[in-house]
Amino acid sequence: MEKLTARRNTNLDALRGIAILMVLGRHAGMALTLLHASNVLSSCTERIGWAGVDLFFVLSGFLISGLLFADYQEHGKIGVGRFYIRRGLKIWPSFYALIAAGLLIDAVMKGHHLSSKGLLAELFFMQDYFHSIWGITWSIAVEEHFYLSLPLLLLLMIRRDPGRPFSDLPRVFAAIACFSLACRFIAGWKQDGTIDSWTCVFPTHLRMDGLMFGVLICYFKRFRPSVYQWMVKWRGGWLVVVISVVVLSIFPVESRQMHTWGFTSLYLGAGFLVAKAVAREGPRPIRIISSLLARIGFYSYSIYLWHMFFVWKVLPHLRITSPGWLYWWTIVGSILFGVVVAKIIEIPVLRFRDRVFPTAPRQMAKHEVVEGVAMA
Repeated sequence: MEKLTARRNTNLDALRGIAILMVLGRHAGMALTLLHASNVLSSCTERIGWAGVDLFFVLSGFLISGLLFADYQEHGKIGVGRFYIRRGLKIWPSFYALIAAGLLIDAVMKGHHLSSKGLLAELFFMQDYFHSIWGITWSIAVEEHFYLSLPLLLLLMIRRDPGRPFSDLPRVFAAIACFSLACRFIAGWKQDGTIDSWTCVFPTHLRMDGLMFGVLICYFKRFRPSVYQWMVKWRGGWLVVVISVVVLSIFPVESRQMHTWGFTSLYLGAGFLVAKAVAREGPRPIRIISSLLARIGFYSYSIYLWHMFFVWKVLPHLRITSPGWLYWWTIVGSILFGVVVAKIIEIPVLRFRDRVFPTAPRQMAKHEVVEGVAMA
């Protein structure tokens, strides 16, 4: 494991590992379905794996707000400029390298053509509203919009009430949750009952509530610890997690139920899972499993970003004919490919970032240890 992970929270990285495995399982299962060779395992991962993105959203809300709250607690203000620079150096190099690599390959291969509209959507992080080149990058756009808007929201709250700047966050979350849910109910569905993902699934205004629930949990942890401890200790929280799993199992991703209140149930379950994971390490067997998953979770961004590149541009050249081998190569190969890309692009850039634009004075390390957001 890289030394960069020394101050990370193992359980949070383990949840990242679970999230990325769910996404990879989804796409591996889809590959077998296209070949009419699906089995019980591939059908299961295809049906539920997409929810890994919702887990990522809650994790991002928790972790990114933790960076901003830590900055405020340490300095009495939020360094928005430094935050944007550090986020940009985390997201942009690998992202634009993916776009460039895809364009280069398409330029030299026969039968490929470039969609100028799709390229513009990718370049300006609007691929959650417009058809793009890489379908999976819609979630990157949602998170990018979140990174841009959250610091401004927190600055507004600080200016409005310097004494208790974030006390309105529960009400803000409630308003955003109701707004996103209402928008999902009124989103346009086709007459045949099918959906267009760019109007009913991907747009930021439909998915911001999951990210904001992560922010709310982090607010409770840092500013209202009694509420956070209630979330951790309340046994009903596990019931919320179970209900979200049941909903995920019953309603397919294409259903209107899932695309309305189903998303709400998923982020509520993911949120309680995150809260409990941060507070407790668990018995030794759980810690061992968490440490293994964390090794994958550490590289989750590069794995997620590049896994469809591996599936579309690399995997076909391996000439794998067995459906079983294809399923596992989609998952394992995507992980290995993402790790290699991370070591080539993401990690060197993050080392440079932390040298030139460090988070803050040494005291902030205490907050980073608690939240596990070193190198976030």
